[in-house]
Amino acid sequence: MEEKAKAKEGNAKKNSFFTGLKAEFHKVIWPSKDTVIKQSTAVVVVSIILGIVISLLDSALSLVMKNILNIG
Repeated sequence: MEEKAKAKEGNAKKNSFFTGLKAEFHKVIWPSKDTVIKQSTAVVVVSIILGIVISLLDSALSLVMKNILNIG
């Protein structure tokens, strides 16, 4: 008898969780397709630019270190 009561209580908690989750998803303001595309493009462009800057700095510092240490 106790097992059935515990099972019902567990199911009630699961249902309550999913009901609350569904309610929260209805409150979310989802961005438009244009906004997502613009923001994604900005992220990709900035990532590429930063990658190039870091690569150039790495090459410059490597060259400086080779000259300082006189490594072939």
